[in-house]
Amino acid sequence: MQIGVFTAGEQDPAGIVALARAADAAGFDVFAVGEHHNPPFSSSCPATLLAHIAATTTIALSTATTLITTNDPARLAADYRTLDLLAPGRTDLVLGRGNTAKVFGWFGKEIEYGLPLTFENYAQLRALWPNGPYVWHACTRSPEIADLAAHHDDGLFVFAGQTEHVARYRDQAAHPRLGVLADDLDDGLAHDPDRLLIKVTSPADVEKLWSRVCSALPHHRSSPGSGQRTTS
Repeated sequence: MQIGVFTAGEQDPAGIVALARAADAAGFDVFAVGEHHNPPFSSSCPATLLAHIAATTTIALSTATTLITTNDPARLAADYRTLDLLAPGRTDLVLGRGNTAKVFGWFGKEIEYGLPLTFENYAQLRALWPNGPYVWHACTRSPEIADLAAHHDDGLFVFAGQTEHVARYRDQAAHPRLGVLADDLDDGLAHDPDRLLIKVTSPADVEKLWSRVCSALPHHRSSPGSGQRTTS
């Protein structure tokens, strides 16, 4: 199991970078940042943020999530392929469709077409980048997303309180991998995930969470700042 931290992006860019560096120094496996375009979030360009973070850390990097509906798939392929070249073997993607109608409008899309846009843009992204990094699909409401992830043998990411489609996904996927976003360590661990991301808002939160991880999962310790991550 990989354990990491994520932010939806409430901090300013410098604050997001500080979270990532704190997670890297503590010994977490993964740092993830969401893509949001509406206040109070400032993480409208996670690829740029993660590229900056990659330069001064060794932690694995991910998104929570990348909007597959409102982004041009060619632009996503270009941005994240560049990130993958800068940080080889350290990046993957969590794709999500978003849930804010006005954001869809800002990009010339309509939220009513979010599901078909997800399928169409995912197919284009895979065609443009067939050997791209591992992909997870964020699934909150739609069983069709669980089916999509299973059909392509991708991972499924859910919130700890919204797991109704996990069994459907695990029944279909050849090699199921479950990711969980949680506000609390124990809530996330209860779902036996392959990757668990806990929400943090400050470097102090990161340090406190790492202490809890070491107490709950002593085998998951790694030397702070060493870049050596453990899995179990």
